[in-house]
Amino acid sequence: MPRARSSTAGHPRFTKQCRARMHSAIVLSDHFAAPPPRPATSDECSSAVQWPRRRVAPARIERREKCMVKHQEVGDWLDERQQRFVNISDQIWGFAEVALAETKSCQLQAEDLEADGFRITRNVGGLPTAFVAEWGEGSPVIGFLGEYDALPDLSQKNQAAQEQLVAGGAGHGCGHNLLGTASLAAASALKAWLQETGRPGTVRYYGCPAEETGAGKVFMARAGAFDGLDAAITWHPGSSISAMRGSSLAIDHATFRFFGKTSHAAGAPELGRSALDAVELMNIGVNFLREHIIEAARIHYVITNGGGQPNVVPAEAEVWYYIRAPRRDLVDPITKRVLAIANAAAAMTETRVEVHDLYGIHNFLPNQTLATLAMGVLDELGPMEFTAEEEAFAREV
Repeated sequence: MPRARSSTAGHPRFTKQCRARMHSAIVLSDHFAAPPPRPATSDECSSAVQWPRRRVAPARIERREKCMVKHQEVGDWLDERQQRFVNISDQIWGFAEVALAETKSCQLQAEDLEADGFRITRNVGGLPTAFVAEWGEGSPVIGFLGEYDALPDLSQKNQAAQEQLVAGGAGHGCGHNLLGTASLAAASALKAWLQETGRPGTVRYYGCPAEETGAGKVFMARAGAFDGLDAAITWHPGSSISAMRGSSLAIDHATFRFFGKTSHAAGAPELGRSALDAVELMNIGVNFLREHIIEAARIHYVITNGGGQPNVVPAEAEVWYYIRAPRRDLVDPITKRVLAIANAAAAMTETRVEVHDLYGIHNFLPNQTLATLAMGVLDELGPMEFTAEEEAFAREV
């Protein structure tokens, strides 16, 4: 209401804020070599001061217009083939295959890209569900990373309410059915654009298994699958659309398998050497360790084998650990201390410990230049538009 606006503008602190806004606008105006806006009247002070427009060089405007034409062309190409990619995503959702068992998902993607003219290399790094699809020749060499593994015990019907599709089955809690399919679509679209324009370049799509356990890309990298890349692009479903500029946590994985001596827990407990006791003592030791590691570190574990039944002293028990920290050099000393705790737990219980599947992954190395470029494109494309049906579904979830 005008009356309310007038009384608010008369407040001394509010008037000062308006002047501060005007000063900021004038400073920006000088910086961009544009004339400052006219001073606001008291009735206008309650609304935001208009920021001056930045003057853009004609060459930059022309380049931006050309970029928008490219975006539109690629967008049209994807829209025309939308059902192809939706079908792939839906099938992978239904397969819901866990790490290193993504046989159908891997085959589906490889066959789709092979039909699109890509050269397929299977069993990359000795992993049956890893493959590389390549098209073109010369530079630049652009890689798109895709994933398609599901998580155990997350089976879910395609609906808002939580209800398992398969009792106790796996499901795509992280949306890897979308992740792999969208990366595949991007690789296919880039290939089509290079064909259309006659430009040189090589497009690669990486079918990466076992992301949820962190193993797949390690073996692929050891096999040299990523050699020769000029840029690697990936993404992950989330609640916002942006280019990732930050890093991730480096991680070590390990399973600790303890071996003791079985005995009847009531009749002759003194003859037994409990492997489960060793697991529990190890976990207690690690929990006390948390006080003496950096705040940004994370340690998680699950007991994967705790014995058969209570009246039998467990001869075998196992615990699975993840150890994380911001950088590789910060993870290593923590892992060393966890290993020492495991050996100490074995000594206290007169059991034996074996360490299996000990491997690590470095923290994510962001490409700031590429992230800035990607964010610029996202800004030009603008926000996503959702139908009323999609918004209703989101509210129901």
